[in-house]
Amino acid sequence: MKEKDTSQEANLDAELSPADETDSANDRVYDLDSDAVEPIDPVESDGDMIDVPVDAVEPGDPKKRSRNPLKFSRSDVLDRFNEKNIAISKLLKEKQTLEKQLAAFDAEKTSLETSAKEHKDRWLRTAAEFENYRKRSAKEWELLKQQSKTEIILEVLTSLDDFERAFATLEATDESEFIRGIRLIYNNLLSSLQKLGVSEIDAIGAPFDPNRHMAIGQIDTGEVASGHVAQVAEKGYVLNGSVIRPARVVVAK
Repeated sequence: MKEKDTSQEANLDAELSPADETDSANDRVYDLDSDAVEPIDPVESDGDMIDVPVDAVEPGDPKKRSRNPLKFSRSDVLDRFNEKNIAISKLLKEKQTLEKQLAAFDAEKTSLETSAKEHKDRWLRTAAEFENYRKRSAKEWELLKQQSKTEIILEVLTSLDDFERAFATLEATDESEFIRGIRLIYNNLLSSLQKLGVSEIDAIGAPFDPNRHMAIGQIDTGEVASGHVAQVAEKGYVLNGSVIRPARVVVAK
């Protein structure tokens, strides 16, 4: 009798198993926040799923099967996946937009760096050109001042020559007050020229130097060696070491 009852129960379980498994698969609940791979059976109350914390269930209560306070049905899972896919798509679009903006910023940065380098090079060239112009202008200005000073000094030297020629015609004993006054003016003028850097070229007895002397003739003399200056017809002068008027001399043969 017991064997017959056991066989009937097995047949009944076989008939009910496919439907139960299908219903169980449709009613399965997944915990998205859990690391468990297997689904969690729902806890039902009056036909609806409820979320019951484990601590709130009395010992022996069927609801004790709930291992997580948050439970989701299959439709909830699909909705959550759909929401996540939408969020991911939105983030990807934002990422692409940001990448495009970053590329535009990089291109603009490169353009600005190139422009800044060009402006810097142009500024450096302009500064160098201005510095060269300043130096050239200063040099030209100094040369112009030197030339102007030289022209004025040459005119004054002509007056000195006149003074010296006048003194050469005087007798040694003719030293009147007037002559002494003229000599005083001559000495003052010569002293002023010396303060400006003018000095006389010492030519008598010196070897002939074409850079400092201008030969106007030759003479036979035993007073100086051959090729040396024997006489000075007109004094020569230098200004700050530069010859502004060579001495006109007669050279010994």
